[in-house]
Amino acid sequence: MTKRLSFFGLTLGLSLVLALLIHKFVYYTIAVDYDSQLLLISYVVNFLLAFGIVFVLGHYIKKLKHYIGFLFMIGSLFKFGIFFVYFYPVFKADGMITTYEFLLFFVPYGLGLVFETIYLSRLLNKV
Repeated sequence: MTKRLSFFGLTLGLSLVLALLIHKFVYYTIAVDYDSQLLLISYVVNFLLAFGIVFVLGHYIKKLKHYIGFLFMIGSLFKFGIFFVYFYPVFKADGMITTYEFLLFFVPYGLGLVFETIYLSRLLNKV
């Protein structure tokens, strides 16, 4: 379990770093005015949340295999809660949320969700 979890963390981390670099490059290329610190925070927070959810669900997968889907959705709800508590007020401060601000959070969220889903579905198939 620890070896697979480490591989998941490494794969997720490297993928998010690559996505972050591409994200920054695209924003730089099209001259989007964005908060680079908030972009980095968004990627780090999404990594920590995705890894944390997989860690917790992976730890209890044998005991709660019939409830993993519900727990996974609760984890996603928790991620949305983090978005609305911490990121949404920053985005909404100027009165509107641009597409670039939306993508600032939801690109790493989407990547984390894909990696979580793949990892947990493979783990469930082995249980």
